[in-house]
Amino acid sequence: MTAQTDRILGAFLAIVGGTIGVVATGYRVGFMTDPVGPRALPYLTAVILVGAGLWLVVHPRPASDPVGDGPRRSSVRALAACGCFVAYSLVLPWIGFFAATALVVCAVGLLFRGPPRGTVAAGLLTSGALWLLFVRVLQLPLPIGSLWIL
Repeated sequence: MTAQTDRILGAFLAIVGGTIGVVATGYRVGFMTDPVGPRALPYLTAVILVGAGLWLVVHPRPASDPVGDGPRRSSVRALAACGCFVAYSLVLPWIGFFAATALVVCAVGLLFRGPPRGTVAAGLLTSGALWLLFVRVLQLPLPIGSLWIL
């Protein structure tokens, strides 16, 4: 990746974040669902995307090849990672949040040459931490998966 690539990606992230923020202003609910309302998560996402995007525009990294196998293979890995997230969205209703999240973290970790034990541990810990955050802290239900419902 080059500094120019980082700047282009940063500008794109900032535009997407700004768009999310503008769209979230139109969210209305006829009754009070929670104290923060339905706009909190999109606003938080917008702020993070705009901040990260502007950071990349102002502070691009020097050219790098994180995996060390050339730009062509790095592009293939990035596309494969995108495919992992598409597969994640397709299997999520079937196998549930915990299993799907653990699998996608493991798959992406292995794709970028992470150690197998470490990627399994990262998948389980990430999935567990996110489940606790959403279900226990934010009290948002997550899909269990139709596979596990008898």
